[in-house]
Amino acid sequence: MSSIDLAILGLLKEGAMSAYEIQKAVEDRYYARWTSISTPSVYKKVLRLRDQGYLESQAVRGERSADKAVYSLTAAGRDRFEELMAAYTVSPVSFLFDFNVVIANLEKADPSRVRFLMDRLRRTITDSARTSQKYADKAGPEPPNGPAIFQQQQRLYQALLAWLDDFEAQLREDRAE
Repeated sequence: MSSIDLAILGLLKEGAMSAYEIQKAVEDRYYARWTSISTPSVYKKVLRLRDQGYLESQAVRGERSADKAVYSLTAAGRDRFEELMAAYTVSPVSFLFDFNVVIANLEKADPSRVRFLMDRLRRTITDSARTSQKYADKAGPEPPNGPAIFQQQQRLYQALLAWLDDFEAQLREDRAE
């Protein structure tokens, strides 16, 4: 199961596109901000989906008279889209934050640096929230549910900051005992 497969199949439900147009849509809609999609892997995935029978391609004359492949969904591709939509709604939701390794090892850090590390993490989360908001402001309404995803991210950042405050208070309390 791959989120990039779902993204590509979903884009092609809107209509036929070249691999370049799919890649551009992934970039323009900020999919990489929401899930693990690397833009360079799009073309390779398009070819794999075609080879698996989920896409079909048609050669179309390009703007500069070079032919280009335009991809569209097959019946199997439409079915696969529905399967992936259903599968992702029942998959466990995981939050894998790289900074959790810092939290797990915090008691091993020099005690004089713990406050610095916590403040730095707070700034990083705050900066990430600002960056996400800038993307949201720039993105506009595309994809149709994009604003809801950016709102979700803002709420997660707020929750992380609230959790960090609670965690830091617990650390201070534990050290006072």
